[in-house]
Amino acid sequence: MKPSFLKSVSFAVNGLKLAWHEKHFKIHVVAAILSISLGFLLEINSTEWFVILISIGAVIALEMINTAIEHLVDLVEPNYNPKAGAIKDLAAGTVLVFSIISAVIGIMIFGKYILALLFLN
Repeated sequence: MKPSFLKSVSFAVNGLKLAWHEKHFKIHVVAAILSISLGFLLEINSTEWFVILISIGAVIALEMINTAIEHLVDLVEPNYNPKAGAIKDLAAGTVLVFSIISAVIGIMIFGKYILALLFLN
């Protein structure tokens, strides 16, 4: 039997609670809060907000997928296995790639506002 919508939402919320226990997830959430705060402070435009929010959502979602893959690999192969390690490394690498891209996006968006503040005052 298919779970109700509310039950499905409760499973998803539980996934967020589980993710919160992961160190890297917390780091990404702190970076998201800082980016959102900076966006309000610098009064970025709606297009820039769209790009920032998509970047934040993608990094956090990728971190959760990475965590799920790591848990699955540990469940399937609890002993050291180079192939299992490679799978975990590849999953972590996807988060790293998008995190770097998101940092570059942040620099491109926020940088012009920060430079304007520094050189206009």
